[in-house]
Amino acid sequence: MKYLPGGASSNLRGFPVYTPHPIYIKRGKGCKCYDVDGNEYIDYQAAYGALILGHCHPKVTEAVLEQIHSGTMFGIASELEFEAAEQLNRMVPSVEMVRWCCSGTEATMTAMRLARGYTGKDKIIKFEGHYHGSHDYVCCGYHPNPSDWGSRISPSTQRLAFSTGVPEDTLKSVITIPWNDLELLEKVIRRHKDEIGGVITEPIMGNGGMIFPRKGYLEGMRELTEDNEIVLIFDEVVTGFRVARGGASEYLGVRPDLHTFGKAIANGYPISVFGGKKEIMSQIKPGGAYHSGTYAGNPLGLAAALATMKELDNKAAYKRMYWIGEKLINGLRKAAERADEKIFIPGFAGFFQIYFTDKTDFYEWRDVAGNIGASKYNSFVWELYKRGVYMHPSVLERIHLTMAHSEDDVEQTVAVAEEAFKAAKARGAEWTLPAGL
Repeated sequence: MKYLPGGASSNLRGFPVYTPHPIYIKRGKGCKCYDVDGNEYIDYQAAYGALILGHCHPKVTEAVLEQIHSGTMFGIASELEFEAAEQLNRMVPSVEMVRWCCSGTEATMTAMRLARGYTGKDKIIKFEGHYHGSHDYVCCGYHPNPSDWGSRISPSTQRLAFSTGVPEDTLKSVITIPWNDLELLEKVIRRHKDEIGGVITEPIMGNGGMIFPRKGYLEGMRELTEDNEIVLIFDEVVTGFRVARGGASEYLGVRPDLHTFGKAIANGYPISVFGGKKEIMSQIKPGGAYHSGTYAGNPLGLAAALATMKELDNKAAYKRMYWIGEKLINGLRKAAERADEKIFIPGFAGFFQIYFTDKTDFYEWRDVAGNIGASKYNSFVWELYKRGVYMHPSVLERIHLTMAHSEDDVEQTVAVAEEAFKAAKARGAEWTLPAGL
């Protein structure tokens, strides 16, 4: 930790999340990764879900290598921007126009700016437990402690910030409320409709508990935003191309005004995109909403995105991944039973999590906080590391399948999971979730 705070380049992959020490990965292939000490792991972190095709997928690698020989950076428009946008529109028809950028943080930040510029209204609604990157406007209400919850209907204040250095005036333009409560959302919109320019949501709550929307919730959100001239933004940096070929809007049957995508769109290469209705996206222009960046539309990222989307434009591939995923989930449940451990697995075969609890009714962050066995999960994961299985040590992250995982990988994982459940129980809790995660 001499040169890197926490020993890493992100809070979520350094100390104290990884206690007693971070794990340093040297290489990966397919669904396997290898650390600097030569240990092999079956990888279920999959770069936080980005590696949907697995490490070093040959078609993606080939596309990037070909582009390297043609040029790595131009700082000017290229055909790849159009080709990748066309492929994205083919898979997600509600994305009529796009802008390419570099990270999920940049995508959500600019989408929120566009919503405010398009409507002329300055406030944005976001939800407790939802993560939209690390720009100032979303550094609030991520994983608030019970002592900070306050009223369910009041706007966020500085106490909900999960980072120092965020101006309080910035947070005053964000209204943070619990998710999955349509009546509450309607009350807040009715109270602030002349101030609210956008609502941003994870369509499936993947960063603060694996929680799906209640029946009718997103449909009601769509109706409320349309009726009150509010831009609805689906943050699909996690769900995009993971829950379905067309993302969450296809899987759940609700179309927002704007989407943000990252992670799986390029199988781990650093690129993201936001896009949606042509009427709204056309406001990105001189005198309108501003978006620019030297690395926006980088050719290497675009080559990876185009190759990845072409591979994912195949419903049979998803069907196989979900079949493998269901075998893993069912196997983990049986392994826990044999180890006499109570668990609940929320989510579905594309991405899910293991909670050490007998509670099963989770609808929002306030249900999740303190009820999912963070210490037990961390002990379980470190026992898995010893047995060649890699998952993120925080129970608030996710377990991800890739299209490279096989039945043999699942069988091996289930076999060692029973051992890990038993060993973790014997070891006892040695870890607590760091504040702010």
